[in-house]
Amino acid sequence: MRKILLTFSLLLGLFLVSCSSNNPKAVAGKFLKAVNKLDFKEAKKYCDKDTQDLLSLMESFSKGEEADKAKANAHDDDFIITKVEENGDKAKVYYKTKESEKETSLDLKKVDGKWLVSIDKEQGGKEQGGGMHDHDEDETNIPEEDDTTPDDAPEAQDSIPAAQ
Repeated sequence: MRKILLTFSLLLGLFLVSCSSNNPKAVAGKFLKAVNKLDFKEAKKYCDKDTQDLLSLMESFSKGEEADKAKANAHDDDFIITKVEENGDKAKVYYKTKESEKETSLDLKKVDGKWLVSIDKEQGGKEQGGGMHDHDEDETNIPEEDDTTPDDAPEAQDSIPAAQ
């Protein structure tokens, strides 16, 4: 009886430990640490298929001395997770890096009971972090109007017929 109780306790402990690492904050943290160290093989464990494809593309560009230098300088504490918003099978994890006070978010979705980072290709191409959304209230993305006209453009008065 004692052996059965001990075995059950061990299995329950293993179950609780494995479940505790399957939450948006833990998954995002592992993903960010792996990407920060340019360990794309590890990062791919924590993301969906589309994001894995983007990481493969990033990996192909991160070869050579610069990549080696970045790997050597990467630390686990280069970012801090500030907030997690969970809504059903979707989540958004907010974090800041040491280099910037700008808050960035990372989208996650639950697939077959597992939380996975989900970066769509459109977002991945827009920002350096690849699908990581910057959140800076002071900035707007409204383009400035161009008041200049080409040198060969007709003047406004030339294009209006004269009244007779």
